[in-house]
Amino acid sequence: MPEERDLVPDEIKKYVSNTDKDIYTVSNLPEEVIAVIFAYVSRSPKGFRENIGVVIKEEELGQERATKFHEKWVLHYGHASVAEHATVHIGIENVSRLFSSLLELSNEYLSFTEYSQRYQKPRRGDFYVPEELAEKPSLLNEYVELNNYLYDTYVQINDKLYEFLKNEIPTPEGTDEKTHFRALEKIAFEDARYALSLATYTNLGMSGNARAIEDSLTKLLSSRYPEARKRAEEIKREVRISVPTLVKYANENKYIKETRHELEHISHSISSSKSRGLINQTPTVRLLDWTGKDKSNPEEVAIDKMIKAILFEHSDLGYEDIEKETQKTDLESKLIILRKVIEKLGKHDNPLNVFKLIEYEAEFVVSEACWHQLLRHRKVNWVTQEPSVSNGITVPPNVRQAGSEELLENATEKCENLYEKLMNESLPELAGYVVTNAHNRRIMGSFDLWELYHLTNLRMSEGAQWDIKDIIKMLAEAIQKYHPNLVSPALRRVNSSST
Repeated sequence: MPEERDLVPDEIKKYVSNTDKDIYTVSNLPEEVIAVIFAYVSRSPKGFRENIGVVIKEEELGQERATKFHEKWVLHYGHASVAEHATVHIGIENVSRLFSSLLELSNEYLSFTEYSQRYQKPRRGDFYVPEELAEKPSLLNEYVELNNYLYDTYVQINDKLYEFLKNEIPTPEGTDEKTHFRALEKIAFEDARYALSLATYTNLGMSGNARAIEDSLTKLLSSRYPEARKRAEEIKREVRISVPTLVKYANENKYIKETRHELEHISHSISSSKSRGLINQTPTVRLLDWTGKDKSNPEEVAIDKMIKAILFEHSDLGYEDIEKETQKTDLESKLIILRKVIEKLGKHDNPLNVFKLIEYEAEFVVSEACWHQLLRHRKVNWVTQEPSVSNGITVPPNVRQAGSEELLENATEKCENLYEKLMNESLPELAGYVVTNAHNRRIMGSFDLWELYHLTNLRMSEGAQWDIKDIIKMLAEAIQKYHPNLVSPALRRVNSSST
């Protein structure tokens, strides 16, 4: 029987990177068609290149064939994995920071690059205005005036910070003065942004497979926020140009919407006796759970778990036999094995999968500025409260030292006043937009030791932003109390890479 590569016709060459090797890329075809070609391999003895030949004979480069295939296998039989082979890249502009966080949390398998307020200055007037405020002219005027005031405060803080930093930090020897001043400029507007609200516009680039996008759209179309629902409809419309069938049934989800309403009702009845007064809360990390929590030596429990997995992977013993061997092994011998797992771990290396067996759960109170960095760590399972003004504010140290703390506090106080008005008008879905980057949010995250190594490596490095660096340091120190031999190598890796 002739080999598959001998059967590949010339017209297929423009769709594959080669016609004579076992590994090749597929391109220049609609995303839904690529998904069909990959899916056919589970039901056809032919190779991908042969299936391209079959599919491209259909009209519109196989779009009709793709539609029929997806209607049958994805929509009727629930084989959603087919949709994972169709990838779409989307540009999303002029959306609020509040919406961008909802979008980025809507599915862990989506990839994003977002406009960064750490590196770029926004413009005056670049903020989202909820359409619902059109029916309340006085609130609308106050909302617009507030956001313009916040921008002017941002500029004031930025200018004061820049002059303060120029006076405080001399140009290092061997560094060009212009380069030094550009670095100080960046620090200034990085800290000044704490005065901006979540209504401020941002831009994102998003990439994802059709399955992840469909799941994301379902959640956004079921959101409490009108902006989220509107933008989700727009994303769906544009995505359907590339993958018309695969996101066809992304719609508002009755389960998500109705369950949220019921749970909110229960939660409000429980907390109704508490005062709505503002709480003066500084950024904190509180460890809630960890592997071995209820044991006398939690770290030994965690180490045993890792050692058993290591021996299971690298021997031919059954798990029961490995447990017996582990029980006979002293702690120092286990630590020797553990050091072998860690000692050659470089700056850009990922830990082994056994690190994923050790689990943690923590509660954080962090600024919105910090939260918008944390949420990008999608390997953490985040549970978050809505943006509010109930947890105090974070004042950047440079802002305090430059004598601009009062400017920031006045700005956040004005936001809190409008927030309360919007809540009293039963407009909680609009109140979140007047929360600033300085206001703290309460969140909860569950993650593993693997992710802790990633967090410390990235967010405690020399170039990390001070706010998230402080929070991750608190987190690492809290865990180190119970798992010192597991966390110390992660901190040493950070320190060695910054020297």
